[in-house]
Amino acid sequence: MPKHRTSPIYVLHGKDAFLRDEARRRVVSQVLGPADPQGCLAVFDAAAELVSVLDELRTLPFLAPHRVVVVREAEAFVSAHREALEKYFDAPVATATLILEVGAWPGNTKLAKKLPAVGELIECSGPEGPQLIAWIHNAVQQAGKTIAPDAASLLAEWIGPDLATLTGEVEKVTTYVGDQPDVTVQDVSAVVAASVSPEAFAVTNAITVGDTRAALQATAAALRTRGAEFAMLGQIAWHLRRALRVIQDVAAGQNPATAMKSARVFYGQREFQAMLRRRGRRKLRQDVRRLLAADLGMKTGRGALPAMQQLVVELCN
Repeated sequence: MPKHRTSPIYVLHGKDAFLRDEARRRVVSQVLGPADPQGCLAVFDAAAELVSVLDELRTLPFLAPHRVVVVREAEAFVSAHREALEKYFDAPVATATLILEVGAWPGNTKLAKKLPAVGELIECSGPEGPQLIAWIHNAVQQAGKTIAPDAASLLAEWIGPDLATLTGEVEKVTTYVGDQPDVTVQDVSAVVAASVSPEAFAVTNAITVGDTRAALQATAAALRTRGAEFAMLGQIAWHLRRALRVIQDVAAGQNPATAMKSARVFYGQREFQAMLRRRGRRKLRQDVRRLLAADLGMKTGRGALPAMQQLVVELCN
């Protein structure tokens, strides 16, 4: 039976379950090759007992080059059995491969320091910012299509770095366009589940740069649909919360770029920073009060269009 290049230990590190699943399948395939996994693959969950895992690792493989033992959601398992695992890392079983799936893998632990000598650490965190946009473009290209930059940005804003959900949405939108070679903003808006329209993003983009005319145009376009004013209010509230969070984090000593990343401000960071300088914490708090007043006004009989028009003018000036 042919031998396969393997490591005795793999740690799949990161919070993206989609990437961890993908990495696990890849490692198992590499380790086992054409062997039937039913006879040489054992999978444990977070409640795994150490003795059971070690027994599986020490069991000789049957009709396979190697045995694979997986512990999923293994943070609690690692914490509970750290000393025993440190000893195992010193002398892993030669005929078995241990795969640990963890969300966090601190680099200052003994296990983390021992791992490079005996195994591999595989990063399984979802991409963010420009890397997420690039991932979307690549996923669409694999389906034989291209996607407009603004459509990719909209998809990234709506879904975020959840690659499992993004994969499903990309499949839906590329199927929706049929023979059409390109995916547009309108296609994403028509297919992808989201609580706001592209115009609502146009409103917050215009507010960011203080463009009153563009904000009013986008408001009028968004409010053609009944009830869209409340989705737009939610979008503006989200925008203001991000701005206040960045200001507070920077005031606490955090680097502006780090603060914006934490608040999920990945695009137009220069414009966003300019808005924060222009308005400051006091005006942003006033903006929140203005938003609440617009919400109350519409719920007590004021027309949606004039209420939203007044709000976006106040937020731009």
